Amino acid sequence: MMKRLLTILVGVFVVQAAVAEERVVSHNETVSQQVSQLSARDRELNRQREIRFNSDLSKQQQLLATSQSRLKRAEAEQLRLKQLFDDNDSRLADMQTLIQQQSGQLGEVFGVAKEEATNLRLLMDDSLTRAENPSQSAPLAFADARRVPALQDLQALWQLLQNEMLSAGDIQRFESPVVAQNGVTSTLPVIRFGLFAAATEQGEYLHWDNEQQVLSVLPTQPAGARSQLQRYLEGSGSEVTVDPSRGQLFLLLDSAPKLLERIHQGGGVGYLIIALGVLGLVVALYQMQNMVRNELLVRQQLKQPETLSDNNALGRVLTAVTAQPLDQNQRELKVDEAILQELPKIEGGQSFIKLLAAVAPLLGLLGTVVGMIATFQSITLFGTGDPKLMAGGISQALMTTVLGLVVSIPLLFSHSYLNARGRRLVQILQEKSLGLLAGVPEVKAHEALNRVA
Repeated sequence: MMKRLLTILVGVFVVQAAVAEERVVSHNETVSQQVSQLSARDRELNRQREIRFNSDLSKQQQLLATSQSRLKRAEAEQLRLKQLFDDNDSRLADMQTLIQQQSGQLGEVFGVAKEEATNLRLLMDDSLTRAENPSQSAPLAFADARRVPALQDLQALWQLLQNEMLSAGDIQRFESPVVAQNGVTSTLPVIRFGLFAAATEQGEYLHWDNEQQVLSVLPTQPAGARSQLQRYLEGSGSEVTVDPSRGQLFLLLDSAPKLLERIHQGGGVGYLIIALGVLGLVVALYQMQNMVRNELLVRQQLKQPETLSDNNALGRVLTAVTAQPLDQNQRELKVDEAILQELPKIEGGQSFIKLLAAVAPLLGLLGTVVGMIATFQSITLFGTGDPKLMAGGISQALMTTVLGLVVSIPLLFSHSYLNARGRRLVQILQEKSLGLLAGVPEVKAHEALNRVA
């Protein structure tokens, strides 16, 4: 039984081995076929590449031959042009020599004519007449030409010179593009006063911009000249202010600093001086108001000597003396005491105003010294090649001194005014009180008030 099982197992193994061998053989055949197919496809690709490379090689050889041919033609053309240039240069030299020989002394005349034409063209390009006739300098093109000026060129030069001279003394009206201050360009009626000024019919002065070749409204209009121009345009005046520098002086008006710009130049010290000046003026005005009110009340008290009031200095002094029975010495002491009590109210704020009047110039000097130090530091860094740098720095430095003096002067006048009015009021108090002590029943009120200390 066991033998049969072993025989059956061995047979099964043999059959399986035979099947596996057949499968391996079949797989090997499949792989071999795939390899053969891939090899054939690679050979076909290589063959196509060789064909394409051979075709590109022939094209490159044709291009090389074409380039070499073009190079030879270019070299031949270069030689021909060089020979032609040399021939023309030699011919041109011969012709110039012939021109010099034929012109003789006229060569200098032609040179002068070209030089004058160049100068006149530059002058006309910067002239107001170009706004009226933009192509007026076209006949002067011969100035840059390498030819002998013809007769019509010389006549054109003479005619343009004469027209420019005549234009300096006439007044013309025409229409021209004008650039407004907001940058908008519009065609407006323009009136030209010689070669020196131009203005619109609305009374605005214009400036000729040589680079842009257009008239533009001046950013800063001269106030007095503009009002005069308005009267001329309205027919009520016959005089017009013009700029002999052809608008350059009018342009400087825009670079001149305004009042606020000059104040800003003072910096922090300038602002402090202005603040102190405003404070001092406020105190001075307040004290002046009190002084005037006290004098009016004293005047009313002098008109009514029988009725003493506490709303004025004189009434309070007299009340303090007559309120209680006192002997002569006590009255004198009481009067002095009452007047001393009134002095702070009368002289209040004067010391503060005087202090500000003295401090303001010192602060201005301090700002000037600080500004000069900054200016010299700039000179140390950048040198003295630009005079505007030094002038601008010194101008800013001196602005604080100007502000200090501007603040100090009215404060000094205010202090002097308050001091004089205060002394006069104290004098009235002393006269009236002394008159009372001496037994004098009345003091002439108007004479006392009109007396200036």
